[in-house]
Amino acid sequence: MLQKRDICPFYKNGYCISPMLDSPSDIVISASRCFKTYKTCRYYVDQGEEKQGLENFQQDEKIDQDIKFYPKISLIQEKIDSGCEFFQLMKTENGFIASCKILNRIITESQAKLCSKYWQTCPLRRS
Repeated sequence: MLQKRDICPFYKNGYCISPMLDSPSDIVISASRCFKTYKTCRYYVDQGEEKQGLENFQQDEKIDQDIKFYPKISLIQEKIDSGCEFFQLMKTENGFIASCKILNRIITESQAKLCSKYWQTCPLRRS
């Protein structure tokens, strides 16, 4: 019997939701890879510290923690709002960053704009 720790954290309902992929995909799913040996998969990313940091982050006007992200693609200059309950906008020293609670990671500026505009048809919200 498989236990939760034997299943890749990026495997969700038959899709791989790795942050290394542009969008969820069922093409890279393999039973031999997603169960038990998932740490050898090229799409696996160890998110230990980042995951805990985002879960504990409280949205304030000040910066309380050092959150790791790629500024060139993730930094947002203007506030973006989304009707999605899984969308979170956080203030940084140089602007804003957005995160998706389903993906449990920082999302890019273009993904945040899509989340703002098309949040009702997001395939991750249906999972």
